[in-house]
Amino acid sequence: MYCNNRMKSLTRQLRKKPPSARERAKRHMKLSGLKVRDMARWANQNVIDWVDRARSGSVRRILEIVDLAQQAHQIAEEARQAPTDEQYLSCSDRACSVLSELNAVLFRYDCKTKILLFGSSLHRQYLFSGGARDLSETRAVAFLIENLALVNRIRRCAECRRWFFAVTEHQKYCGDKCRKRHAAHGEEFLEKRRTYMRDYRQNQKAADMRANKLARGK
Repeated sequence: MYCNNRMKSLTRQLRKKPPSARERAKRHMKLSGLKVRDMARWANQNVIDWVDRARSGSVRRILEIVDLAQQAHQIAEEARQAPTDEQYLSCSDRACSVLSELNAVLFRYDCKTKILLFGSSLHRQYLFSGGARDLSETRAVAFLIENLALVNRIRRCAECRRWFFAVTEHQKYCGDKCRKRHAAHGEEFLEKRRTYMRDYRQNQKAADMRANKLARGK
């Protein structure tokens, strides 16, 4: 009997669909024991506040890690939904390329792990013997490694362009002020304003014409 081993190796086995990126993020936060807003504060302390405040090579390295990790998550999500083996394999090839870049960035930190006891719980501590030049950078790298499932929650505000940690999956703005400001001068608002002014001018013109007719009739 002819057996095509190569075809077997390239064909996905039928299996239960893996969880989506959104589901993995929710599960990660649940396992962490932190509520979403607590996780947001943790992200702010370790990554967001420093990235927004500083302008340096170390910040650029952290943002590169964030960008590459987000690309990898996006490709993984495409692979999860790929309807054919060919598309799945294409995603796999792209993922290998992106992950090669991501790992090349991470390898420079020469990270080691140490287990410590705080209170009655065991915690991991990351020790960096190379790469990172300051404590803020090492803290940011440690947070990203520890919470890779949440990297898609690190975003830039659609209004002010500041970095923030999204409390909800659909959040686009860092706060209510930016959300309201964007709504006040966003394209959708401007289009509504243009439509309103066009209708107003037409109605005003019609009203003036009626008034002129009435005046002539008298």
